[in-house]
Amino acid sequence: MKEPSALTAPRFRPDFMIQSNNGGRLEPVADFNASRVMAQQFRRRLLPARLRQESLRDYSSHGIAFAQSFFGNDDRTPTPSTTALPWRCICQLVVEGVHPGRQLLGTGWLAGPHTVITAGHNLFNPETNNGATRITVVPGRDGDVAPFDYYVAGDFRVHQGWYESGNQHQDVGVVWLQKPLGKRLGWFGIASYSDKDLVDLIVNTAGYPADKRIGTQWFNAGRIDSVDADTLYYGLDTQPGQSGSPVFQFDAQSRRVALAVHAYGADDRNQGIRINDEIYDLFSSWIR
Repeated sequence: MKEPSALTAPRFRPDFMIQSNNGGRLEPVADFNASRVMAQQFRRRLLPARLRQESLRDYSSHGIAFAQSFFGNDDRTPTPSTTALPWRCICQLVVEGVHPGRQLLGTGWLAGPHTVITAGHNLFNPETNNGATRITVVPGRDGDVAPFDYYVAGDFRVHQGWYESGNQHQDVGVVWLQKPLGKRLGWFGIASYSDKDLVDLIVNTAGYPADKRIGTQWFNAGRIDSVDADTLYYGLDTQPGQSGSPVFQFDAQSRRVALAVHAYGADDRNQGIRINDEIYDLFSSWIR
């Protein structure tokens, strides 16, 4: 079993996660409402009707995506506070246009000041050539409350291989925000690790599953079972709606580094698009 500090990556971009938005830190005083401080100066508000739970019950997961599963007992746990790190860097996406007449629910994560990484199938359906016409990003969504406001994306892109042929090994995409939200909330790092460093590594994930109350964020963790050139395989419990979630390492230096983008599942394990050297370079070119 390897220690996280023993891992090395020739391709590594650090995270930016500071407890408060200006680099200060709160004293850990019991019963103090830290969430109020974290969300201060943001417009915390109730989401509009089109984004509320009752309007999203007839949601669409991606029509050609594989099922996503839990294994044994479902031990997903709600995140303790979506205004705290790293949970505020994880966003629910409400996407229109990919499946006309229905809103699609997915998950994404901040990777830079303006950059949200997600699964390509949240943004574009290569079977129908339908792409997103409106993408609403809600960082740290908590039920029907947007603690840091909500944002309509300025632009998006998917991997060329996903766009042209629906290559599942290249099922990744990016959403760009007009405002530099990551400077206030933080962002995940990314890294491309070797096969031997990935197998048996403990990883975490969190996202917005549609089998739970819409808009609530859920966590799970476990070890990477196996890898191939393009995919990480793991027994982390997930469900539709969590596509696009970060699969990340919390290392010995307290850095949170994404290693895959959760995308698919099968009967025995779930799967993420591996941040290999090619995906790492692509993400680096996308980060703004």
